[in-house]
Amino acid sequence: MRVLMIAQSSYNYDARIVRYCKTLREIGAKIDVICLQYGNQNKIEEIEGIKLFRIMKMFNQDNIISYIFFSLIFLIKSFFFILRLMITNEYSFVHIHNMPDYLVFSAFPLKLKGVPVLLDVHDLTFELFKEKWSDRKFAGSVLKLSEKLSCNFADQIITVTQECVDRLVSRGIRKNKITLIMNSPDTSTFNFDTARYLRKDKNCFKILYNGTVAKRFGLHYTIKALKYVIAAIPEFEFHIYGNIDNDYTKELMAQTKTLNLNGNIFFHPLIPYQEVNDLIKSFDIAIVTYENSEYMNLAFPTKAGEYALTGLPFIMSDLGSVRNIFSSDSVVYVNPEDPEKLSSSIINLYHNPEYRKSLSYNAYKDVQKISWRIMSKRYLDLVYGLTHSRSSAEITNSKNRSMV
Repeated sequence: MRVLMIAQSSYNYDARIVRYCKTLREIGAKIDVICLQYGNQNKIEEIEGIKLFRIMKMFNQDNIISYIFFSLIFLIKSFFFILRLMITNEYSFVHIHNMPDYLVFSAFPLKLKGVPVLLDVHDLTFELFKEKWSDRKFAGSVLKLSEKLSCNFADQIITVTQECVDRLVSRGIRKNKITLIMNSPDTSTFNFDTARYLRKDKNCFKILYNGTVAKRFGLHYTIKALKYVIAAIPEFEFHIYGNIDNDYTKELMAQTKTLNLNGNIFFHPLIPYQEVNDLIKSFDIAIVTYENSEYMNLAFPTKAGEYALTGLPFIMSDLGSVRNIFSSDSVVYVNPEDPEKLSSSIINLYHNPEYRKSLSYNAYKDVQKISWRIMSKRYLDLVYGLTHSRSSAEITNSKNRSMV
């Protein structure tokens, strides 16, 4: 089996793509990945048997004009790069990650050859577009049309929550074409760590956020609440790891300065997926204060699963997609727009290490319901179904040609 993956992101920093590639490598598949180049990464590189082709530099995906312009360029470049790869490689199927949905059409040459096309809908474009940029009716109609055409072009579709499945079906996508594969953490990458409850020489209370840094992820709520925390825990530290080269980060830094929290809040660039487990081990709690919006209620944060699997207790916005997995005995649910109650939750966890420990053990049990062991089996069942159907069709066509 040889697989082609296409993603408008950096492979090393995209946990979902790394998990898929690792799963395919475990069954002996050869994998080529067309993706973006982040920083000084090599344009062509092989990592653990996975061949990466970074055909374009990372670009600003927060600005709508930049996003549309460069995503179309990435689609065109991917299209022609596929033609080049097809000269020497025979692919069993192609797995394309949105956003954007229309990136799926880069696989047109492979589709013509009968190669199955799998579209992975990480995000519902219509809802995310409204969240980030505009809720104009015309734009919404175009996005829904793009989504429908893209999903119809694909042979099978993957998405990340039951809420996303239901939303796609409501917009006319056949339910039997969609497979739910959640953003589950990989148990071979993340491991439960009890050492944080045994350390006696701690000088500070360390709080973590790692992932996308954008307004919809609500970091401004966390920083506002921390102003109330400093009187009770003057030695706390809040560390943010993510894509910090953007305007929103500048706003957060200005907010931090205004609240006189420069000595407590620290901003760090993204770290590779393989380093996240070790990073988590040095923290006491994590905070995920997503905005309570239509789009964020459709999302299940990968980091929540990673925190649960490593035993890091966390505070989380009260979102339906998360409530479906974690009970109130596993997570401290909050309204992020209430800074005083959010701060009291942080202070309560600080003073109650046994409560933190209880939360982490309960969350670990809950996350087993969506473990990558379960999700990877779903993925492989889908893959075998796609490739078996193609093989059967090729055999039938071959017999028909022989009869002629």
